[in-house]
Formats: sequence, C-alpha cells, structure tokens
Amino acid sequence: MQFHVGKLDESAFAVPHGYAARSRGYERVSLIDRGIGSVHMGVGVCRLAADGRVETCVHANEKGIYLFQGEIELKRGDQVFRLTQDDYALIPTGVAHAYRNVSGKPARWFDMQAPQPKPPGKWQDTFFVADDAPWPDRAPATVSGDAAIAQAGHFVPRAPIINPNAGVSGLRVFRFMEKEFGAQCFYMMRGELAPGGVRGYHDHPVEESYLALEGEAIMSIEGEDFHLKAGDFAWTGVGACHAFKHVGNVPFRWIETQAPQFPAHQGTRNYNVWEKFVEGKS
Repeated sequence: MQFHVGKLDESAFAVPHGYAARSRGYERVSLIDRGIGSVHMGVGVCRLAADGRVETCVHANEKGIYLFQGEIELKRGDQVFRLTQDDYALIPTGVAHAYRNVSGKPARWFDMQAPQPKPPGKWQDTFFVADDAPWPDRAPATVSGDAAIAQAGHFVPRAPIINPNAGVSGLRVFRFMEKEFGAQCFYMMRGELAPGGVRGYHDHPVEESYLALEGEAIMSIEGEDFHLKAGDFAWTGVGACHAFKHVGNVPFRWIETQAPQFPAHQGTRNYNVWEKFVEGKS
C-alpha cells in the first residue's frame, strides 16, 4: 500500500506555476500531490507577504483554505471578507476569487484542492480572469465576527465525529468542511489525541492527509512507526492501514483531509472488529 511521511520544508516555498505575473508576495509549498503517489489530492501550505496579493482566478477544481497565521482578505464571487487565525473558507469549483494582505504582517494558510490539480505543461486548470470590481478600503466583515458568511467559518471544537470504542480512546475529530457545508469532493477536519490516547489500526476506501500542528504522536503505517511533531505531515493511500499512539504531555493536534468524500456507510474498517474472526484467536 502507498503512503508518505515528510516534513514541511521552508526552503521549498516558491511562486506556483503561472502565478509569477499575476501575484505579488505569494508562495506555496506542495505537501501532497502525484509526486508522492496521490491521485485525488493537492495539499499544500501557502504564504502571502505583507502587501501581497493574488489576482482574480478560477480553478477547475474545488479548494478549501484554513488560516494558520496572520490575516488575509478574500474576494470570492461578489463577497469580500477577512480571514484571521483558525478561520476557513470554501472556494467552489469555477468561482472567481482573489486574495490580498493589507494587515502589515505575513499570512500563512493550509489549502486542499480536489480533484487533484494538473501538473505544469498538462491541461490548464487555473485561469486568471478580468475583474472590474474594486477592493473596498477594508473588507467589511470577518468570519470570526458576527457576520454570517456562507461557506466560511471559524474553527470551534463541536461534537466529534468519532465515538470511543474498542481500540479508540482520547480521540476527537471535528469535521468542518463536508457536503452539508458545500464541499463536494473532499472533507476537511481538525483532530486531537489526548495524552495516553490511541487510535487502533484501520483503513479507508479514500486517501487521507495529516499535517501536525502541535504535540507529538507515533503514527504507525503498514507496520512502520513514525514520530510526528509540529510541521510533519503524512499521507495514506486507499487501503493503507494506520494507527496513532499519543506521546508526550500535551494533546497532539492536526489538520486532516480526505478525498474523495466518504461513502455513506462503511467508510472505515477497524481491524480489531474483524480480527475476532481469525481462526484460533480468542
């Protein structure tokens, strides 16, 4: 089974293909793409310098962004709003959007794209378009404030989607981008594993990515153990078995994506449920 584990490399940030003449101060580093074996995901981290911008473009894929640091203004369709730390927004397929940073400080965010973007030199799937609508002096609304902004939000832990059971303890996963939110091609969520927590071996009929935000855990994939810390990332392909075990004294927290979206039922195979049928095993 295919999988990949790596670490965010600050030296790998670069202006994406096709953006050099249509942006200022914008760079991205790819974490998950076809180069490591993925067929469904384009996952990366973006940064935008103070006074940076990205001109209006459309993608032939869906995109979700989650702000880690700083502040950006997003023009999406006929809306303009601000994103601050732990805010997120969905950019549906074919919707015109642009970014700017007028905060005076650099900004950084996570992005997920599905279907997976095409590599440079193949069929073009990002297009810059004319946009006559001027930016306001200051975006009038923030996702973190009182304004109701569709397909955008501020991360707040709510009811977890995974309940404790055999082989699972101390785990909470909070999904915030899904079909009900408007996403059609992927899920995005935050997860945390409390001290002493475990998540037993399991697999899925979809791909998953994990970017560690804080704390530490041992992630076991196909029999190999990896010590994940902040800035480390992992990808598991379809059917790759994986498990987690917390280490350290503070919760292990991460951001996670899945693509395609889960089937309505039987999206997870928990191995401990099936091992009871192994002949001779009590």
